[in-house]
Amino acid sequence: MALQKTARSACSRKVHCVAKKYLEDPFASFFAQDNTIVNSPLMNRGTWLRTVAIQNCVTSFYKQCGGVPIQVISFGAGVDTLYFRLRKENPNLKLAKFVELDFADLVREKELIIKKNSIFSSCIGDDDNYALLPCDLRKPEAITALLKKHVTPGIPTILLAEMVFVYIEASITTELLRQTLENVLEGDRTPVEFISYDAMQPSDRFGQMMVDNLDAIGASLKGIHDLPTTEAHEARAKEVGFSHVKAFSMKKLYLLVPTEQQRWMNKLEMIDDWDEWNLVHEHYCFVIATTANVELPQIFESS
Repeated sequence: MALQKTARSACSRKVHCVAKKYLEDPFASFFAQDNTIVNSPLMNRGTWLRTVAIQNCVTSFYKQCGGVPIQVISFGAGVDTLYFRLRKENPNLKLAKFVELDFADLVREKELIIKKNSIFSSCIGDDDNYALLPCDLRKPEAITALLKKHVTPGIPTILLAEMVFVYIEASITTELLRQTLENVLEGDRTPVEFISYDAMQPSDRFGQMMVDNLDAIGASLKGIHDLPTTEAHEARAKEVGFSHVKAFSMKKLYLLVPTEQQRWMNKLEMIDDWDEWNLVHEHYCFVIATTANVELPQIFESS
């Protein structure tokens, strides 16, 4: 239950980010359970950074693949709204399949909300390309069998894991990635992009506090010690079969944000303590990796 609570908390935090005009997301509020959560400007900007970086990577991959329909597999999707945002903001982006995987209780909750509110059905339409699948990500062989029923080899595919793999032992998530790439997607002939966002750097004072705080609520970061750095994340992605890999701390990723966008966010809210920003965002990692048949995307267009 602790991991489900973290998913719902992240959604509530995104709702506040939307309210402050950082993001446009008319869907997130339907899933939020606590509308009293208020983020610091630092947290709002961090939420903006990861959300926009992921969506940019998806749209860039689609363009690199020549505009053919793509698949997305979202591991531990929780109550994320990426599918609906893509359908609303990028109606010309063709999705052959969008699969979300998570615990059964979260899947049931999400299904009920989607069925009850017409804003979602207007996005799904009659395409039947959206699938919510209950599962346990800690069982790679079962996930492989499940995915084989819902996705098609040979179609350009994105694998997305946003703040989920760090809660699982690295040996398990590595095997999950390997089996998905080799046995489900046949990655040697299929363009595949892997996007992940996770916590890292557990050994310094801030990292240890982060680990201890999550341990205390039953949401242990079981994978963080095996993948403690950007270099370790890059090595893992290459190990499972990705050819082009780049991992950034979120601190470094923010440096790629065009100046005009940074100025726009400063008008929304100022960050007074950049030392705190740097400290926090050195402890989160953004990974982008692709197979040999597609290049790494440009996450942010140069200013």
